[in-house]
Parts: sequence; C-alpha cells; structure tokens
Amino acid sequence: MKFLVLMPLFYMSLASAEGLIKVESYVYKTNAHAGFCIRPLEMIDTIVIHHSETPVTDTPAFINHMHLGRGSKDSPWYMIAYHYVLNSAYKGQSSPMSQITEGRALNMVGAHAGSDAFVEMDSEQQKLWDAGKILCGKKTVPFKKDPLLLLEGKIKANVTTIGLVVIGNYGEISPQNLSGYLPGMPNEVSVETLDMIARLSCQLQKKHPRIKNLKWHSYYHSEKTCPGDLKSSVGKIVDMAKEYGCAFN
Repeated sequence: MKFLVLMPLFYMSLASAEGLIKVESYVYKTNAHAGFCIRPLEMIDTIVIHHSETPVTDTPAFINHMHLGRGSKDSPWYMIAYHYVLNSAYKGQSSPMSQITEGRALNMVGAHAGSDAFVEMDSEQQKLWDAGKILCGKKTVPFKKDPLLLLEGKIKANVTTIGLVVIGNYGEISPQNLSGYLPGMPNEVSVETLDMIARLSCQLQKKHPRIKNLKWHSYYHSEKTCPGDLKSSVGKIVDMAKEYGCAFN
C-alpha cells in the first residue's frame, strides 16, 4: 500500500459536518524520512485532551516545529502529534486566535497518548487489526502491519484515539513543567474553551458514531500532569456536549 493513495483523506475538513464548529485547515511541514501509521476511521473510539505546556499565544505551526525536533535520528517524528489544535485564551482574557485547526489527519495514528500505553480492543477493532488494516511505513516505503503495535492482545492507545491539544499551560510550575503557573495563581480555562472542546467532540461523534469516550493524557499515564487543571473540567465538557446532542463516557 502506497502513501499517495491515502493523500485525499489527509486534509478533509469538518467545517460542514453538523455545523457545530468550524475547523481550519493547515498544510504542515513534514519529515519525509520519518515513519507513521495509518488506520481505518472505524478504529477510533476515544478523544484525548492535552495541553501544550506553552504560552497561550503559540500556534499550530509552532507546535509542529517542536514536534519535528522530537524523536531520534533513527526514529524522528513525522509531524505534529495531535489531530486537532485549539487556540483560545485563559478565563478573563480575550484572544484573536480562538479557533480550532486540523493537525494530523484522522486516518493517521497520532503520537500523543504515549508509546507504551495499550488498551483493549472491541470485536470490531480486533477484526480490523486481524485483517491488516492498520499499517505503518514511510512515504518512500510500502506500508505493512507492525506487530509492535500489539502487546498481550492489547493495541497501542494512539491507534484508537484522537489527540486534541489546547494551547496554553494549565499546570502548576514543577520540575516537569517549568513554564507552569505559580502556586495559587492558576491559568483558569475559559467557558469558551470548554465549549469549543465540547462542540468539536460532539461534531466528531456525529460524524464517527463509534467515538464514545472523552479522556485526558494522564488517564493513560498517571505520572503525567497533562492536561493540568483541564482534567477537572472533563465532566463539564461532557455535560456541555449533551446540550449538542452527544453522550460521552
């Protein structure tokens, strides 16, 4: 299977899907020497919320630039790790960048939940895996099934999830988060930001009904602090999504 066959899927816009929220498109710089994996959209059942741990003024292009510098010489990253990037402002602030931008295409496996996080597959996902529908390779190399995506019958969480990153830093300063907020002075998430997450999540569920779960980065890695205080707002996002006709676990 060649990369070129898949290109028409890579920048499909959700702007017209159910009309809940506009999603901007952007053509990112990629690393042609890096590998990545592709998947059927039927593999996806979960949206994972992250924060960028960077200034709220950063852009999708800057996040992509950072991620192109990650990995190793033998295993570099292909492009931005997330599928959607949400630019907004902290509570009480205004921002001209309040929008959602596409990251990786949905049929590309992300690099956000953690390379050593594995989850159970349901019967439909198992059938797709057994049929060889999840393939890995490079632009110049034929794609093939990678057994390393599976561990003791579980599949890497990145294969079944969508990565949504909110640009900003919602965590307290620590050795792991040097640009976090000072104790007692949190960067509070705005209602607008929560509503944008809810609308995007619902829009995705309406387009892809198998998406039933709304999680966060530290759900897969308890030692992680990402997405900071956004974790405590997941219940509120789920309630907001109900107002748009969607139900999430």
